[in-house]
Amino acid sequence: MVKFVGLYNFAGGGTEEITGNGSHTIPSFSEVINNDPKTFFSGQFSNLSRELLHITLKGTAGQTQTMHKHDIRPYESINVINIPIGSIDVIIESTNTLGFHGMGALWQVEDEDEFAVFASKSSITEGGSDPNVFNTDSYTRVTSTTATTTDLVVSGDDNDFAAYKITVATDAANVVDIFWTDSSNGNVHFIGRMRFASEGTFVYDFPDSMCRNPNRQGGKIRVTTSTTANTVIDVIGHLVESGQ
Repeated sequence: MVKFVGLYNFAGGGTEEITGNGSHTIPSFSEVINNDPKTFFSGQFSNLSRELLHITLKGTAGQTQTMHKHDIRPYESINVINIPIGSIDVIIESTNTLGFHGMGALWQVEDEDEFAVFASKSSITEGGSDPNVFNTDSYTRVTSTTATTTDLVVSGDDNDFAAYKITVATDAANVVDIFWTDSSNGNVHFIGRMRFASEGTFVYDFPDSMCRNPNRQGGKIRVTTSTTANTVIDVIGHLVESGQ
């Protein structure tokens, strides 16, 4: 006979805020869901933030310690059906406070036949993701007083930049080019050219999904100015991790 054990709410409330510890290996939050290897979990875990996080699903005593490690992108969910989960770890690589949601139902089987039936219908799937929705947590100001080309944002080996807003303000006549490059300043992709006849300001607004460097990891966003006019460029966006 199959027995209904009860409903599961992550951390007792279902929706919780978790503060990251900045580690990519040490969990920021851990919870035991079930200690019985014959109890199956069906439910969903969701990332309610605009930041990439990770979860690790573990078995109960006597089962494989780590059943599955999974990246959950911004606003993405992982759907779990008929898996004998023992516990869950949530890993947040920043020190930010993120929203996380978990819910489900627990069913207990009594014999091997019932176990086989439940196990044959098990699955893990993703859903509800919009992976190009990012934080606007990168703020850069660059000031130029010469005719030169300079870096605005330099990505690392494991991330690339997504631009949300670029503001260019010049005190006098100037021609300003803004463009993407790779780490060696090659593979140029122009964002745009602004011709200022005198003092002025121009703003690039990108959609909520943001404009990403087509060169991806290690790339740059750069600017060229044509005169000595004092020019201030503000760039708002997000350094996108390679898993996002």
